[in-house]
Amino acid sequence: MKRELGRGIGLAVSGAAIAVAGLVGCSGDQSADETMSSASETVESGASSATSVITSATDAAKGNPPPGSATVTIDGQEQNIEGQSVCTNLGGNIQIAIGNATQGIGAQVTEADPPVVKQVGLGNVNGVAIGYTEGLPGGEATAEKDGNTYKITGSATGVDMANPMQPMTKNFEIAVTCP
Repeated sequence: MKRELGRGIGLAVSGAAIAVAGLVGCSGDQSADETMSSASETVESGASSATSVITSATDAAKGNPPPGSATVTIDGQEQNIEGQSVCTNLGGNIQIAIGNATQGIGAQVTEADPPVVKQVGLGNVNGVAIGYTEGLPGGEATAEKDGNTYKITGSATGVDMANPMQPMTKNFEIAVTCP
């Protein structure tokens, strides 16, 4: 994998160097300094684009969703997420809103390494609002951070009002890449 990444960066820089040579050779009325400045900007832009493509490819290979996106699985069933995901740093915690507000899916984790899960809301599952809150009995959650991607796993609880004496527990997995 590292060899492929190195080759990709090498190809991008080589391509940029060829572009520089072409710009220098075809500069026409421009001074050498102007041509080199323009060529240098082209190389920087090409290298930045190559790095961005490689980072996106690496994240995808790791199974990370694209920036601003998330995957949510509850009891082995992937949920349909409508809309973007947004992450906000507030008071030492990362607030993560997933999809549109009506879905009610979100999480709060600390900035620590590894992050500590403070709470998770999974919205309405079969008529039951389920979630996890640190310190309350019945659920558990852990988080990992890889760059801008958070992977949160655990179990969440809820109460079915049709049978309030029998709490419900659902396993969940969230993967979200903050924009």
